[in-house]
Amino acid sequence: MSHARRFAALAIACAFALPAHAEYQFDRIGNYDAFVDGVLQTDYSRFNDDVKDFLDGSEFRRSEVIMRLKNDKNTEFYIGYDPKAKRWLDVYGKLMMGPSGQIRIGQYKQNMNLEELISTRSIDFAARALPNAFAIGRRLGVDYMRFGTDWTLSGGIYDREINNNQGKGTGVVVRGTYAPINELEETLHFGVAVSSQKQYRDIGRFSARPEADLANFRLVDTGALALADRNSQIGLEASYSNGPWALQGEYIRADLSRGATFDNYSADGYYVYGTWFVTGEMKTYRQGMFSYPVPNDPAKGALELGLRYSAIDLDDGAVRGGEEQNWTVGANWYWRVNFKFVLDYTQVSSKRQGISDDPSIVNARFQFMF
Repeated sequence: MSHARRFAALAIACAFALPAHAEYQFDRIGNYDAFVDGVLQTDYSRFNDDVKDFLDGSEFRRSEVIMRLKNDKNTEFYIGYDPKAKRWLDVYGKLMMGPSGQIRIGQYKQNMNLEELISTRSIDFAARALPNAFAIGRRLGVDYMRFGTDWTLSGGIYDREINNNQGKGTGVVVRGTYAPINELEETLHFGVAVSSQKQYRDIGRFSARPEADLANFRLVDTGALALADRNSQIGLEASYSNGPWALQGEYIRADLSRGATFDNYSADGYYVYGTWFVTGEMKTYRQGMFSYPVPNDPAKGALELGLRYSAIDLDDGAVRGGEEQNWTVGANWYWRVNFKFVLDYTQVSSKRQGISDDPSIVNARFQFMF
């Protein structure tokens, strides 16, 4: 039996056995309630090749387990680990500073890039859009956030990941969001974030898979950029939801300062997409981020359709990292709140160093949350 079939059988069996929620309180330790949740994911990708010979296949990709402690003062501690990837996830403590402030210390996703901040279990397509190539990701650091009903403002410093041979480089990041419309059935969100990072060992590199996490090639890639001093980024984000309809978009620009005779380097990318819950559900919004809703009828589930366009440009001066533009159409089916099935079709258009490569991709994902 294939990985995908085993996973689907396990998920369906567990969904009937477990209560319909994605977090379970299993104990009380001192003054803290103890919760555990997790996510299992299996992906499948099939490629219609153009130039490069992509490999079709499936992979059991994630087995994340997250433990959370929380007291009545909203002090929280997170410990997340993925034994499949042998990788630490969020590992941090969060302390409330009055009714509208909080401080985090530890490893967490840096507050930059809206789509990156949305959990993998909640994103609207099987893979994040091309501009995710600029994401900082999880790093050890400390940040402080102020927030109100309709706004957030945060700033922090960070360094490396806990995991060996992962992201490194000391940096700072600031993000602000504002929702001039923040109602139950309608939300309008704007955000801006800036970051500046000292490059580890003075090397820079940007690359992107063709919106398929199992892809064995990257169609756009700058290669190693020597004497890279500092990577400064700006991200602009906007989203709008009205009942079951939603739109989201981001623009990200990265400027890499370089030494000696090398010219400074700039790259950018953006995406825009729309989604529709055919079954009438609405996304939820809190503190500048979105998550998917509970199905109106858990037994039948919720059906979401999506359409996305994304682009990235890694060409600048003598650096010919390439350009890529993708169209993706997708469907998500949420069953209860434990199970999610994703099916996407992506048409790729890329060109690097004079060679065009335009494959198409079918991505599928089975996800189970407990």
